[in-house]
Amino acid sequence: MASLKQLRHLTAIAEQGNMHKAAEVLHITQPALTRSLSTLERLLNVRLFDRHSGGMRPTIFCLEIIEKCQQVLLDVEDIQRAARIYQNIEAGELHIGVGRGVRELVLRTSLPEFVFQHPNISITVGEGTHEELDERLKQRNVDLLITGLGSHWEVNEYRRELITNVSLSVLTRKGHPLQSQKNISFSQLAKYPLITSTLVGPTHRLRDTVQNATGLSKPHIACSDFPTLIAVLLCSDSWLISSEYNCAPELQQGTLVKLDATHPSLNTELGIIEMNKRSRSPAAQKFIDILTNKLTS
Repeated sequence: MASLKQLRHLTAIAEQGNMHKAAEVLHITQPALTRSLSTLERLLNVRLFDRHSGGMRPTIFCLEIIEKCQQVLLDVEDIQRAARIYQNIEAGELHIGVGRGVRELVLRTSLPEFVFQHPNISITVGEGTHEELDERLKQRNVDLLITGLGSHWEVNEYRRELITNVSLSVLTRKGHPLQSQKNISFSQLAKYPLITSTLVGPTHRLRDTVQNATGLSKPHIACSDFPTLIAVLLCSDSWLISSEYNCAPELQQGTLVKLDATHPSLNTELGIIEMNKRSRSPAAQKFIDILTNKLTS
């Protein structure tokens, strides 16, 4: 029977395409890795790689089984993680992925309170597009995602938990040509550059709404740094779809304004996304409790 060690060696060679690089990643010697691969090939009675001057090329059979091998290793990691949670060893670590459009809302409202209440818990937060976040969650690089649920509905292996609905507004600079208009449509907005903090997924209602009404296949600017987006708004006729929280000081000062544009799709279902069969750590539950309380109270 193939061992987990051999499966790890197999996936490393396939990912690196080179015995020397794979041995470095695995922190073993190249002769030891070569012996491990030879043993696995004898056990399966099939060749797994074609050797050539540039490295290692997976055979057709290897390509057929590599995804299953990777999934087995992920499943074993989940079992080990569940055991650590049960032993309360992992209560002190938390890795979160946050959607770019809700980053400011999530982190500013909840992270300071979380650190204050639980100073001994180590927390790592990373942002990304919906594709990047999906990949990090599937590879178990993060414990959970906090993001708009609208871009992630098609993934069956996810467990989703709605926290709250976040209203979105169309924001522009004071004095924008459309500022005095009422009941502004997306087709009217199409005359001006659209800027955004992130690209929503293909299943998000807002994407279809904007594309169908404006004919825009993508925004003029996509940038996750809100101070930069605000600077662009202030010096141009561009418009931004965002939670007002992200631009609260400028809205209060009157340098930015909210246009009279409404639509059912101007809403983000903010929630938690986790792998369906993966246990939630105590640290994750503590953060979720604080976030939920902050956003719904």
